[in-house]
Amino acid sequence: MSYQMLVTSLLGFCLAVLAACTLACLFRAIKGPAVGDRLVAVNMTGTEVIAMICIIAVRSGEYGFADIALIYAMFSFLAIAILTKFLKGRKKH
Repeated sequence: MSYQMLVTSLLGFCLAVLAACTLACLFRAIKGPAVGDRLVAVNMTGTEVIAMICIIAVRSGEYGFADIALIYAMFSFLAIAILTKFLKGRKKH
């Protein structure tokens, strides 16, 4: 087994593990008992998607995906900041 084949297999395994973790986080975001749990799950999902984009960039050799991951990270951060501010200002009934 060559080095390149081993790295490709390992990156594929990492993608599969991250996909399973993303599904678990999406389940927590939908079924979370509290709003804080849902926000953390959405933030974690964004982080896992960024990691998957970076792995795909390394695996395919198209390093332009890294730029996409950076832009996605900025949008993810802004979305979480806006959601937190919105939910913090919302009154509980």
